[in-house]
Amino acid sequence: MGYFVKILKAEMRKQHKNRFFGKSIYVSLFIWPMLTFITAYYSYKPFPLDKIVGGLGYINESNLIIFVLMGYMCLIFFRCFVQSAWFFSMERTYGTLELVYLTPANRLAFIMGNAVSSLFESIWLFMVFAIGVFILNASSFKIDMACAVLGITLLIVLSMLWGMLLNALFLFSRDSAFLFTVLEEPMEIFAGIKVPAVVFPVWAKAVSAVFPLTYIAEMLRRIFIRGDGFLQIRGFVIVSIFIGFIMLSVTTICLKLGEQYARKTGNMALF
Repeated sequence: MGYFVKILKAEMRKQHKNRFFGKSIYVSLFIWPMLTFITAYYSYKPFPLDKIVGGLGYINESNLIIFVLMGYMCLIFFRCFVQSAWFFSMERTYGTLELVYLTPANRLAFIMGNAVSSLFESIWLFMVFAIGVFILNASSFKIDMACAVLGITLLIVLSMLWGMLLNALFLFSRDSAFLFTVLEEPMEIFAGIKVPAVVFPVWAKAVSAVFPLTYIAEMLRRIFIRGDGFLQIRGFVIVSIFIGFIMLSVTTICLKLGEQYARKTGNMALF
């Protein structure tokens, strides 16, 4: 376990030095998420939500800002991993990956170190902004604190597992730019971040079911906006845990198959 943690820390430190080399990078990490949040929020403002035929579930004028902010907070957790995995795939081009694979370093710790580093470096500025908005709008919601802690824990764990899976896929993919294009924007559109998934047509709901973000965002919105307890969110909890096990299993399989293929052929492009 101590060796696993040592590899984890080393990879986190390496990624921090590679990507966060100046103060200006933190400005962009705050400005761009905030601009996308403001754009999404004001795209709703021209419409009287309470008068829309069929309604938009539990969204109304008083809790709209919490609905949008909660969605984008969850999105940032997952989106940072899509971008970091794309950069991580360049390790293969630069030759770093081959050097790592020549060592006895734990492969899962190597992948996890990249994911954890990207998560906490990329979200903390927006989280400060989000917490401030939550405090100013505290009257818009009531929270079951136990469910809130459970939901946030599942958000962190699922987003990390998502990042580990993407790192494994991007490392052994011949065209990582294609995966980046497929996963970046569609995740924001179909995961119900801007528009509730409940109003999607059947085909769009089928696409949204693929993304773990869909379930975790809806669960947290119900906890923070509707005040749902464990009985109301237990379905989301079960699905989230099941998806987490699937992602961890697929990640482990990809790492093993990719390494076996590389040893046999000398080529890291498994697919």
